[in-house]
Amino acid sequence: MSSISFEARFFDGETAKPHRAVVELYRTVLRIKTDGDSQPKDWLYKDIKVLEQPVPPLPARLTSVQNSDMRLYVEPEDWTTLKTRLPKTAFPRVTLSTNWKSLLGYTGLSIAFVLGTVFLGPKLFEQAGGLIPQETEMQIGKMAIESSIDDPVCVAPQGQAALEKMVHSLKQGMSRDIPFNVRVISDDEMLNALAAPGGYLVIFSGILKNADTAKEVAGVLAHEMAHIEMNHPMKSLMRNLGVTLTLQMMFGDARAIGNAAHFAGMMNQLHYSREDEMEADAIGQALLEKANIDPAGLSLFFERIRQEETAYGDHDGHWSHFEEYFSTHPQTEKRINQLKLNESGSQTYQKVLNDSEWQALKAICSKQTDFK
Repeated sequence: MSSISFEARFFDGETAKPHRAVVELYRTVLRIKTDGDSQPKDWLYKDIKVLEQPVPPLPARLTSVQNSDMRLYVEPEDWTTLKTRLPKTAFPRVTLSTNWKSLLGYTGLSIAFVLGTVFLGPKLFEQAGGLIPQETEMQIGKMAIESSIDDPVCVAPQGQAALEKMVHSLKQGMSRDIPFNVRVISDDEMLNALAAPGGYLVIFSGILKNADTAKEVAGVLAHEMAHIEMNHPMKSLMRNLGVTLTLQMMFGDARAIGNAAHFAGMMNQLHYSREDEMEADAIGQALLEKANIDPAGLSLFFERIRQEETAYGDHDGHWSHFEEYFSTHPQTEKRINQLKLNESGSQTYQKVLNDSEWQALKAICSKQTDFK
């Protein structure tokens, strides 16, 4: 059976890592073949939904109703060939607002935004992240966290007080007042922490279980808080959502906010560029310094990640104790070296928590409740 083929980028909905793919077009089906995957994925044309048509040089974004977490990015030069094979039901319906003033404003901004995208490229999406109202960011973050976390939240009072003390200390060095909502999630196998839009941040109990000192936890927390201060979660979301949803969120469209929260709810989709990660490392260290907390805690924690990488590697395509989150970030070795270069080594620091507070934080999961 003959087919037309082209290359594309594919996200499997399970990790944030893009896969190089070869797309083959047959009479009734689109077939996706990725490197190292012996089982191709077949999408019936009738099941395909177009999330975003291409705005050169940006690609088209597609999904399938059979697995709506998957994404296929098709370059503009290949879009025409594929588009002719898709039914009308694949394309979103266009509706007009009865509020003409809003409609005209939306249209004008749309034209400016699309033209800006053509000439400025994907960086414009990142800048758009700063145009979303804070209330909308908080709504997206709350919905995303609640929809993506199934494990219970740890709420032992003394441990919670120790965590809040740590957050308060780190906030003092920030340039803007952010209403952080930090939770510890009971999952000892997960050595990770995640930041979401609107100041929402989760730390998995695996961090507390494996950390030897409070300054290591403070280092991880400072890094994630730096992501939020620099608006990296929202910028990452904008890069993935595309023009239409970005504009709709600027206007407070409830459906767009819900769709954004659904996407952000796949927490591993909120991956950051290498530049974002290096920036969060540097700003996180600065927050620690301003709080008079030893910034070496962050490099100590990444030393643990390097040990895990050495022990397990990624030969089978995943980490044994980490989300794919880590594999999309800068190489741990480089980050450790840069962090150590930034450490002064001469200052005397205070303990972020005293011994009893540290033990209380490590025991925060002695009392748990549903995340909701």
